Amino acid sequence: MRKITVVISLFFTINCFAYNHNAWRGWVRSFKPIAMKGGIHAQIFDPIFQGLTPSRSHMSLAKKQPEHRLTYYKYRNSRGDNYRIQLGKKYYRQNKTMLNQIGHEYGVNPCFIVALWGLESSYGHFMGNFDVIRSLATLSYMGHRRLFFEKQLVFALRMLQNGVIDRKDFKGEWAGASGQTQFMPSSWYNYAVDYNGDGKKDIWKTKADIFASIANYLRQNGWEKNQYPSVLTKVVLPNNFDNDLLSLKVTKTVREWHHLGVRFAENIRVNPNREASIIQPYGGPTIMIFENFRVLMRWNYSSYYAGTVNYVAQRICQ
Repeated sequence: MRKITVVISLFFTINCFAYNHNAWRGWVRSFKPIAMKGGIHAQIFDPIFQGLTPSRSHMSLAKKQPEHRLTYYKYRNSRGDNYRIQLGKKYYRQNKTMLNQIGHEYGVNPCFIVALWGLESSYGHFMGNFDVIRSLATLSYMGHRRLFFEKQLVFALRMLQNGVIDRKDFKGEWAGASGQTQFMPSSWYNYAVDYNGDGKKDIWKTKADIFASIANYLRQNGWEKNQYPSVLTKVVLPNNFDNDLLSLKVTKTVREWHHLGVRFAENIRVNPNREASIIQPYGGPTIMIFENFRVLMRWNYSSYYAGTVNYVAQRICQ
């Protein structure tokens, strides 16, 4: 979820799915008591669902399978392309004072705030055009991770009920994330911040709220400040290294890794008591990853994504 620690997979295992009016109305009837229990009023629920139908484009997207598996570097270089990085440098300079202030208050390097902003919504230029309510309703109806999407749908309806955003403006990506932060509805409640104090947690238009919400998400999920390297570093393995240790599930101190013959690819100093794991993303480098890498994976559970955020942040701030 965006942003809870769950990834919205594009690879649903649904081979045949077609809209069935009776099945859809049956799901709406079964969901209404869930929404009512979540505090949604009938005068909000009924008008929305009276004429709502599932999105056929979501059904198509849910059935797509990738033709080829992307390598780590192909993913990183496509998502973190030079154009996105140059824009990041521009927007960092334009908002430097605010970003540095927020970064200091939340203990988060502002370069990572900008990198996440850029990767999620192209610095606010593309937030998605799917109706969030219809998206979440369709995905709930389709049944894959129904409990998760129904929970998000209740949160989304609550946002409408509480006047957080108008229905016509409640647009996002096809899996229900919205705003320049691309937060799922529950993440808006858990992490969004009214930084400018105007009474609104505006992740759609207000840069101060957008930057602070990203920083707050990272802090609340355990971001470690004043660490170098912040996220990862490339390493060289000895010839007799046990490849079973290359796993997110295996954690040792830097000192322990050094005792096993692991060496940094660059001449850097790292706290020997710092805990780390070593992984080899498909088609990528061998990297030692630290707690902040795991925090980025709580945003999007993908080692490719976490590595790309780090790459973009480093390039933006040189």
